[in-house]
This record gives sequence, structure tokens and C-alpha cells, in this order.
Amino acid sequence: MTNLQEFRNQLKQGNLTRRDVLKMGMALGVGSLTASIVGPNLSAAAAQPEKKWRCAYSSVGLAASWVARGADTMTFLGDLLGIEVKVYDGQLSVDKQRQNTEDIAAQDWDFVCIHPLAIEAYVAPIKQLTSRGIMVFDLDTKLTEDLSTLDIVTFLEPDNIFMGSAVTKKLVDAIGGKGQIVHTQGVLTHTGAQGRAKGFHMVVDQYPDIQVVDETPGDWDVDKTRKIWEDLLVKYPDIVGGMFHNDDMAMAAYGAIKAAGKEKQIKIVGVDGMQPALRAVIDGTLLATVVNPTGRIHGGAMWIAWQILTGKHKKEDVPKFIRTDGPLVDETIAPGLLYLADNLMI
Repeated sequence: MTNLQEFRNQLKQGNLTRRDVLKMGMALGVGSLTASIVGPNLSAAAAQPEKKWRCAYSSVGLAASWVARGADTMTFLGDLLGIEVKVYDGQLSVDKQRQNTEDIAAQDWDFVCIHPLAIEAYVAPIKQLTSRGIMVFDLDTKLTEDLSTLDIVTFLEPDNIFMGSAVTKKLVDAIGGKGQIVHTQGVLTHTGAQGRAKGFHMVVDQYPDIQVVDETPGDWDVDKTRKIWEDLLVKYPDIVGGMFHNDDMAMAAYGAIKAAGKEKQIKIVGVDGMQPALRAVIDGTLLATVVNPTGRIHGGAMWIAWQILTGKHKKEDVPKFIRTDGPLVDETIAPGLLYLADNLMI
């Protein structure tokens, strides 16, 4: 059994043997934990522990596949670790996420995770939480420029500059270091987007024969991005490449590129390394992507919280910053990463 939703459903219904549970736990890389939960004398129905703790996740928006997969990771691990996870959909809106975070701050939780859409936008409710001793984890992007001013447990962040520069270098090499390209950014208040933009320019600014004809933010919105590209393909018919701050936007633009009959002319790269993008790299639709390990970031917060809640670690022993890693993806390593992504391991 490899389908995670099927496994979760079967686990809840008590339809799995101890061997089934252990086998899937090993596939997920949580074999020792699964064994301790199941135990030699427990029935399969007891494999899922009672929920002892509560976690809130303030997401930027579940319409983004990276965010949705992160939420899947948290709820799946919550089932294994005895943590009830409530996911709040920020709907890719700073105001909506602020409202959600204020709602979270008015309640009691054992810990809270937040993936901020905008820097400095949620400091007040986060301080409310930490002042009451509620653990807070900052995921992927910064809550505030100086995180030492917030009593968070840790900040788990990918190297956004590396991600932006790695895929851009792959694109630049593929187009021979010349021609018109487009830089489609995410939400500009998002520190991940800021880092990816910096990485992009670190590369393209070294090539005088490359002309960046547009840098309009797609704001992680696939409909907006497709419309932007439909207009750009008319205005700049000689575009040869595009760099996107996430793969969702890259694939949306590919729809416009293909409709215009320019899929052989224009090479595109993205960021995140989610399953559709990995398959697109394998089939040649996408030149390259880079893994922003949503499973490792969201799952990392869950594991750290569980270690603290069970007394295995102390909060003060957790590093305040944890760099999460992810490789540049081409067709040679995409199949292996696809397996890891399908099983919430990256």
C-alpha cells in the first residue's frame, strides 16, 4: 500500500494488520515511531494514538500545492503522533491570514505553525501566543526581519537565494546566455519570493545579452499568471525563457505558451519540486525545478513539537534557525524525488 490517504483511512477504520502498519511506517521513514505506537501486543485499531495535543496551522493559502502538501504532512503525522491539527486557509490574502492568525491567538493550543504571506504582518497575534507560553514555529518565510524579537521555537527555511539562482542558471545555460526572458515573481511581501528574486538577478545580471522584459508578480495565483503570460506572448513574441517563483505559476504559464504554439521556443523553470512539476521535468515540459521540501519543513515542525511535548527535548535546546535542503531537479533525479514527494518525505 503506497497511497497515503488510503493508508490513513484504513488506519482509522482499524482494517490494517500490525505488519501493514509497520511496513508503511518504514516506507515513510517513521518505522521506529510506528513500531512504538503499534507495539507487539496492540491491535491494529489501537495503532492510531489518542489525540493528546492541539496544533493550529496558519497557511498562506491551500490553493498553492506546496502549502496543501505541507498541510497533508502535518495532519498525517498528527494522526501518528497523537496531535490534532487544525488547518486555516489564508486564501493567498494577507488580510485573511491575519484574521485567521488573530482567531488562532484567541484560542488555546499546544503549538502553532505559521507560514507568513507577508513579513511584519502577524507580529501582534504571534506575541499574544508566545506570551501565554504557546509554542510557535515559523515555516518557510520570515514573520519579522529580526526573529530574535519573537520567542518562537525555531524558523525552518529553505535557501531561497540558492533556489532562485540554481534554476535561473539552468535556464540561462539552455538559452545560450542570450534572448528575452520573463521573471514571474510571487507575492513581493513574502521573504521567500524576495530571496528567489535576489537569486534570479545574481545570475541574469551577469549576462548582458539577456533582456528581462517583464517581472510582474503572479502572486502565486495561477489564473492571474496565465493571463499575464497570454498578454506577454503577444507583446513580446520573441521570448525564449521564463523563471517562476513556484511551479504552479510555471505550469499555468505553460498552458498559455502551448496555446500560442510556442512550447518549443520557450523554456521554463520553477521552484518547489511538487509532484506535477517533477513529472513535467521527466516529460520535458519543464526544463528544471528545485525542491523546496514542504514535507521536511512542515514535518520538521511536527517532530520538534512532539519531542518537546513528550519531554524528549527542551525548547531551549532547539536551534533557532534550521536550514532545510533541496536539490536542483533535472530528469535524472526527478523519479526518485517523485517517490519521496508521494510519501511526504520531501
